[in-house]
Amino acid sequence: MQEYKRSTPLFALCGLNCGLCPHHQMQDVSKCPGCGGPDFHLKHPSCAVITCSKKHGNVEYCYQCSAYPCERYSCSGDKDSFICYRNVIHDFTRAKSDGVDQYMTELQEKIEILEFLLSTYNDGRRKSFYCIAVNLLPSRICAKS
Repeated sequence: MQEYKRSTPLFALCGLNCGLCPHHQMQDVSKCPGCGGPDFHLKHPSCAVITCSKKHGNVEYCYQCSAYPCERYSCSGDKDSFICYRNVIHDFTRAKSDGVDQYMTELQEKIEILEFLLSTYNDGRRKSFYCIAVNLLPSRICAKS
């Protein structure tokens, strides 16, 4: 795959919150840069969602595609075994209604919570647990009343 870059690598084309993923939170050379981050094309050389996006006008997020929701998203939901995929439809809806900038502000707040938990409480064996926990936090958790 050719180099693929995005302005928001922590919120993926497919709707994953890459900033909350254990692979992004790694501290070694195998760290995932997030969707379209530096060297993404070297770590994920064959992403089907990017290929699909190129066929549909290079949309920044799948929810912007004229074919959305396609078959890929009609089966996602509460039963998905990968926790990070459970919120994709909800997160897309929020990004579409509130704007990507607002959604990214809230995602950044969750990333900061995750990084605090990892730096303060992780004993080297709980990274996945904290990533899952923060993924499951409700939206607008840090919003001021």
